[in-house]
Amino acid sequence: MTDAPRPNGSQARSEDPLVSVVLGTYNGETFLKEQLDSVLAQTYPNIEIIAVDDGSTDATVSILNEYAQKEPRIKVFVNETNLGFIKNFEKGIRLSTGHWISVCDQDDYWFPEKIANMVRAIGDQPMVYCDSLLCGADLQPLGKKISDIVHYQSFDDCRQLCVFSRMYGHATLVTRALFEKASPFIPEMPHDGWMAFHATLLGGVAYLPEALVKYRQHASNVYGVVGGKSKKHDRLQRAERKKRELRRIRIRMNAFYQAVPDSMVPQKKLLGALVRSYRDFSPLNDIRRVALFLANYKLLLVVKRYPGWRKILFCFKMLVKIK
Repeated sequence: MTDAPRPNGSQARSEDPLVSVVLGTYNGETFLKEQLDSVLAQTYPNIEIIAVDDGSTDATVSILNEYAQKEPRIKVFVNETNLGFIKNFEKGIRLSTGHWISVCDQDDYWFPEKIANMVRAIGDQPMVYCDSLLCGADLQPLGKKISDIVHYQSFDDCRQLCVFSRMYGHATLVTRALFEKASPFIPEMPHDGWMAFHATLLGGVAYLPEALVKYRQHASNVYGVVGGKSKKHDRLQRAERKKRELRRIRIRMNAFYQAVPDSMVPQKKLLGALVRSYRDFSPLNDIRRVALFLANYKLLLVVKRYPGWRKILFCFKMLVKIK
């Protein structure tokens, strides 16, 4: 392999496995250049950038092509029809060739050492994630990290991630083997949470307690911090939203249950019980759901930064809530 000079002064070496940065774009002209510049400034010397545009009507594709003409590491693909952000990322990963994969949003900012530090931290795990600084639209810090809001740690049990998952794609590095295990992605949940669940089946998720991304919060976020819904979802009628969410949870829980091997007996048993409890909102299933959450709250609510009494109170809310 011939070493190739890089703009940041580093060189790709044969002993540096290729990292594929998979960038999904859609009408992202406002912040795209800052994100591309931050990815190109990475200190890790061997990366490719696979940019897949999902039918933008603004200048996004022009910006991508402008950068690709100057930088051979960038490859641009444009979808003929809109796939949605989950399937768009899946397509991008399929088009990539790297040993490791790092998905990339169009509106954040990566610190120069992000990929290098995550490569060092992943070890033999199928997935590693880092912390992120919350920033406004102008990238000015808001005074908080995501870890100030949710409980970040390493995970090795799929039951910890079957209800809540707060690992955001922009802060993850995964192996290709994990992607193959987790594909195809399901449309009922974001791809990052789907892959994180599968990572616990393959060895676990490592946590790097270092903020390596400026996570931009603005009006056009598909999902804001801590899983906030888009404005479109907020405008839905409450009853209709609940009905749709129940359907999504039912499909998601069943997919989780099917993914867990029979050899993981406790995990399989709990997932099966959750699947049954989400069949409907009959009084019997509501009581079953509360009982399941109460018996397993230390696992199911591990990402919640709540004291024990609040977690128990949350379990009783399952009489009227769905998660």
